[in-house]
Amino acid sequence: MDTHAAVAAGSPLGRRARVAWLLRVNRLLAGESSLRSLPAFAAAFHGGVYDREVSASTVSRWETGRTPVPWRAVRRYEELLALPRNTLTATARTVWRYWAPGPVLDVDPAGPAARPLEDLLEQAVSGDVMTGDDWDQLVDGLCARPDVVLMPSGTWSALAERLVEEMVIADDLPWMLRFESLNRLLNHRRGGRTVIAVCGALAAGRARPTATEIVCALDNCGHPDAADLVLGELARPSGPLAHRGAVMACFRKVRYRHFDDGQLRTLVRAVRDSSGDGPFGDQVEPLRGHLSALHPEYARAVRGRRASARPDEHHRNRGESDADARALVAAAVGRVTARLGTVEPDRVCDPAIPAALVAETLASPLFDVRLYAAFLLAATPYRPVLADALAAELVRPPAVRHERLAVVLLEALRVLGDHRHRGLLQRLAVLPSVPRPTAYAAVRGLGHVAADRAGGDFLRTAVAHHHAVWLNERDPVTAATLQSLVYALGMASRDDLLTAILTRADFLPVARTTAAWWLDIPGHRRASALR
Repeated sequence: MDTHAAVAAGSPLGRRARVAWLLRVNRLLAGESSLRSLPAFAAAFHGGVYDREVSASTVSRWETGRTPVPWRAVRRYEELLALPRNTLTATARTVWRYWAPGPVLDVDPAGPAARPLEDLLEQAVSGDVMTGDDWDQLVDGLCARPDVVLMPSGTWSALAERLVEEMVIADDLPWMLRFESLNRLLNHRRGGRTVIAVCGALAAGRARPTATEIVCALDNCGHPDAADLVLGELARPSGPLAHRGAVMACFRKVRYRHFDDGQLRTLVRAVRDSSGDGPFGDQVEPLRGHLSALHPEYARAVRGRRASARPDEHHRNRGESDADARALVAAAVGRVTARLGTVEPDRVCDPAIPAALVAETLASPLFDVRLYAAFLLAATPYRPVLADALAAELVRPPAVRHERLAVVLLEALRVLGDHRHRGLLQRLAVLPSVPRPTAYAAVRGLGHVAADRAGGDFLRTAVAHHHAVWLNERDPVTAATLQSLVYALGMASRDDLLTAILTRADFLPVARTTAAWWLDIPGHRRASALR
């Protein structure tokens, strides 16, 4: 495990240990009790996508991280444990890429392609529906042929544009499959440069409402064009969301030495001049610390005039100090972790690992570390118990009042929660007594936690509520909340409300732009993103 990973996570867990634990915990907590026995599981392993016999010792080495597990074996775990296809393979690939010591181009498929590459290509450039699994198989085929030539010449652009547009409106496993497919294409020998250019154009253009994840995806790409694009969005951002994505991309790009000396100095100046304020500035201060640690020669320059400021001044202005926030988060981590023992307590496997992942999910200063830890937990039988534990924390008054704790709890619930938690998000989104940053975090979850496609009135009420607040105060947090509400409308397929917003001349301009963007997405791409 590289130094940055260890420092960022505050955990000794490497990528191999994470994937090993993912397999082990799913087997030990499997619904089919006979497969909990290591010899029985090994005896049943031959079959499906895996055409070789394995011994119990081989499975044990996979599950303890002593030897890497082949992707086809991960797929075989899904088959034997009767898990939805890609639950483990997509999660394992995500973990493997994020915690890698350098950029990854995965050319080893997770199983035989169900259809020829040519058929998948034709489907992707047509108006047909594409599932996340279709994208996974298509990109597997393209990555296995690094010198492949696609004709006509615009095919790479067409593929990248559709993939990115579907990705930014997908959720959960469909999102993960597309995000990992994009990461592999960004590092493709022949197509990568075109894919980078498409990402830049979309982030600065019509996909600007979702620019954060598009720009952030460039963190794994070592091509000089990707470094130039990230620095451009950092120094001269096309919007606040693109700037946040650029900040987030820099954590790994700095670690991977993607910037030359001149670019590094440009980065230092841009980070020094970034305020770190507002709803999109949360990763600026962690990036300053990251840069200072890896490049101490720039420590004073990267902080500029802020170097003399007291580190907890910003939080004290909000009524909370760093010490208060850390204590509250630590207490929440302890209570949430305690719930793990309720999942088959006699068979809980390696309780230290899920406890470390809960701590990452709630306590890491890096958004991506929190996100990927939550993804890993979400792919295990711990998911519903942890989601309920997060919800229980969010009904505690101190959690709602303290922004830092509330935001990380709500971010985690956005990944781990389900329809049972939507009512809690709705209450936190509109209660007048809820601090605005907490309401904003709750609204961000509304598009992901069992998006409401029933046509109810809540989203209409929430839009009216925050629109009235914005008209009165015009503050940036409420503006961001309105934009996120429009995203939730799109995820809920509420074209009626999107159209109403678009026609309101007094509505927040960026929210109207977001509504127009949603309404312009072709129907086959919106349908594909659900699958």
